[in-house]
Amino acid sequence: MLCLILGSPALAQNRLNNPEFSNYPATIFVGRLMIPPYYVKSADVWRDDMGKQVAAPTVNFAGKHYVGLHSCGTECRYYTLSDLSTGKDLKALDMFSSDGEKPLKTRDGRTYITELVTRPDSAMIVARYRIDESSGHPAECRERIFTLSSDGQKVAPITGTIKGCVSR
Repeated sequence: MLCLILGSPALAQNRLNNPEFSNYPATIFVGRLMIPPYYVKSADVWRDDMGKQVAAPTVNFAGKHYVGLHSCGTECRYYTLSDLSTGKDLKALDMFSSDGEKPLKTRDGRTYITELVTRPDSAMIVARYRIDESSGHPAECRERIFTLSSDGQKVAPITGTIKGCVSR
């Protein structure tokens, strides 16, 4: 029955072995949040230093961090990782950002965007790669799961790239 739900025995086994957010717990910071100065609230809207609207900076990752998604134009997005206990930015998520000059591409040349999935009480982060349809290939989604180091300076993969995405 499990094989029928997930599609194949190999896929079922692959999904059963995937880490869960609860496997990488983080204690949530309860002190005063230190918002980096490039986030500005005007009326009820938060904006970044480029004037683009962003989500309100709140702890959404690894107990004390804010993963911010920013737009920098067509096919350009970047992520910031802010330690809200200090107000300092970390570069651990730079690898998931596009530079705006050219879109990110798979090895076979298809463009994609990266979506990061986080939880406030976990140091695990899921990178979802949303791959565009092209050259006779259908659009698809792939995932790779990472964890944040205890010093917040880097993310390390804990899985290979997995075909298909799971609602988390």
